[in-house]
Amino acid sequence: MQKRVIFVTLFISCMLFVATAVAQQDTAPRENTEFFNGQDLTGWTGNDGYWSVKDGVIVGHSDQNIARNEFIWSDVEVKDFYLAVDVKLTPDNRNAGIQFRSKPVDAHGQAMGYQADVGHDQVIGNVWGNLYHEHGRGKLDWNDRAVQVLKNGDWNRYEILAVGHRIWTAVNGQLCTAIDDPDGELSGKIALQIHGGEAQTVHYRNPTLIHNPKIELARLNENELIAELPKQELPYWSKLIAGVDTGSQEEAWAKPNFDHSKWKTMKVPGHFDTVELPGFDGVVWFRKSIQLSVERAKAAATLHLGQIDDMDVTWVNGTRVGGYEIPGHHYTMRSYPVPVGVLKPGENVIAVRVMDHGAPGGIAGKPEQIFLQMDDERISLANRWHFASGANLAELNNYSLVPALLRPLVRRKDPVPAFSDGFTIDRDQTIVIVGGTNALESGRHGYLETLLAAAYPQHKVRMRNLAWQADTVYQQQRPRNFYAVTKPDYGERDSRVQIESDIVFIWMGQSESLDGPQRLDEFMAAYKRHLDQIAKYTKRIVLVTPTPFRNPLQLELDIDKRNETLARYADEIRKLGRQRKLLVVDLFATFQSSDAQSNVSRNGLHLNSAGHWLVARTFASQLKFANQVRSIKRNTDRDSEGSGSLMPESAETLRAAIGHKNDLWFRYWRPTNWAFLYGNRQQTASSRDHTNPARRWFPKELENTLPELDAAERRVHEAAQASNQ
Repeated sequence: MQKRVIFVTLFISCMLFVATAVAQQDTAPRENTEFFNGQDLTGWTGNDGYWSVKDGVIVGHSDQNIARNEFIWSDVEVKDFYLAVDVKLTPDNRNAGIQFRSKPVDAHGQAMGYQADVGHDQVIGNVWGNLYHEHGRGKLDWNDRAVQVLKNGDWNRYEILAVGHRIWTAVNGQLCTAIDDPDGELSGKIALQIHGGEAQTVHYRNPTLIHNPKIELARLNENELIAELPKQELPYWSKLIAGVDTGSQEEAWAKPNFDHSKWKTMKVPGHFDTVELPGFDGVVWFRKSIQLSVERAKAAATLHLGQIDDMDVTWVNGTRVGGYEIPGHHYTMRSYPVPVGVLKPGENVIAVRVMDHGAPGGIAGKPEQIFLQMDDERISLANRWHFASGANLAELNNYSLVPALLRPLVRRKDPVPAFSDGFTIDRDQTIVIVGGTNALESGRHGYLETLLAAAYPQHKVRMRNLAWQADTVYQQQRPRNFYAVTKPDYGERDSRVQIESDIVFIWMGQSESLDGPQRLDEFMAAYKRHLDQIAKYTKRIVLVTPTPFRNPLQLELDIDKRNETLARYADEIRKLGRQRKLLVVDLFATFQSSDAQSNVSRNGLHLNSAGHWLVARTFASQLKFANQVRSIKRNTDRDSEGSGSLMPESAETLRAAIGHKNDLWFRYWRPTNWAFLYGNRQQTASSRDHTNPARRWFPKELENTLPELDAAERRVHEAAQASNQ
């Protein structure tokens, strides 16, 4: 009898070992040795005379024009995979591609799915390394990162890594694309493409296909690759909660070691705003500790919380296990699997952040719906929980009322600290300028940015001009849905990339002074409100006093009286700078001085080229970087072809690069056809692809500006370094 028990035990142990080994084998990286045999097209379909194997290389070739894209399909199904292959295109200005997680859509073998693009497009230029969705959503990640490593007319190593919804591509070891695409296919076939059009030859050599790969590519590890993915935007309410809710800062109240012992308790299920927090709307945190034995902690578990009114995010021992962050789920039953390894012997902490924006709120189901299921055992959680209120609805709504001036900016968890010892640029910096017409036109002339970039060539000084003609401290007119916080009822929310600002120049006050001294207090109150708002993003704020009025046309105006009023406005800005220990660039004093150029304005309000050069030199002098750019001069010879240009030539080259970059930025910041882009004409037929109405033209076109802008920024930095040599 004892031998039989021992035999059965050994048999079961062996079977468990085998099952474990098989499971591990299914998830371990595995090279597919049958993907391509190196000799012929066995395992591939779709030849049609375009495809062959020569010297171990898959060749797509036509010596005549190709009527349509031609594909050759592998029989291998891929899910999570890594593919590396050498690609050569002849001539090198043709186009090809590698389909993956794709499928044929017709008898000709045309493809639908992801495509890693190869080669050159006659309209947009380089497409190597870019990610496209063939016969679907079009361009997914479009840039020119491969250009710097590309070997035109030669072999280029192409790598594709796809794990879940995350996809990366690399060319010759240079990471090119990184996306997290929840709408994309998770499985499908691989196909090689020769593009329709002129005669060409494409070669695919030494393909390596690995299933269930490690997440590593282009000398980057998993964490580094994940960091390259675009940041996913939080849902509307979660974004507001992250901004003002104390418990949500670094998820402090979700951490298992947070001490909630002094919180009040309430019976769950129940509505918190009927008894415990009468009339409260907003965020309420619930926490509960439970004890588990060693055996229980090992069990597969699911957390059931019944119905939660209205939204929630739920953690177990500091690990998020689920949540519904969009309104309308107050009847949805919460059932969250707990990943293996999250539970532990001893104390375990469940934290639930409930958000209610009206009417009763809370963990509000039935007692029998609230429990922790552990294999066949159920632990009831329908008893007393600790709770504490977080941000209320008024605080959340106030946070959403971001002024138009600041909506394009990203609000960090902590604002950038103030300058500790005067103006300095000690790392790569983004400088934002806000104001009216003169601030706006400073970007067109480029003098100020040229001096800043030349003074700090060791760092990438990136300027973003957010000024707008006629902006005042009282009002900033913007098109509807312009960097809006909420989604409009007529279409998509403006989804352009926001800016992480390090330094803000605020240049206002000239137009406002025309209201006279009687509105000075009102002006300063509005001005201070803007500073308070900006300080939530960065405390590196530079105040800029307005320039005086001029009368170049000799009109019958009392300019002296207007400047007397403007002087009072400028003086209040200086005082505020001293009170708040903020840097001030005093343009008013410089332009009023006896040695200032008289011909600095084109109409008495707005500066001309000479005026903007004086602005740039004043910034350099008063922010103490003039010595670094003392060799840069402006050509003042009006009869010269180069009048207004900078000397030496390297400085003018830098200014030209800045001018090109600012032109691209203006097109992104102030795009044409706004009504069709993100305004109230998004649904009209002309704003959509007639072959695929789900695809909108204008957002995709605007996205194409970003890689061009990145390339222009690199050229500015290179020119800044060259100007300093």
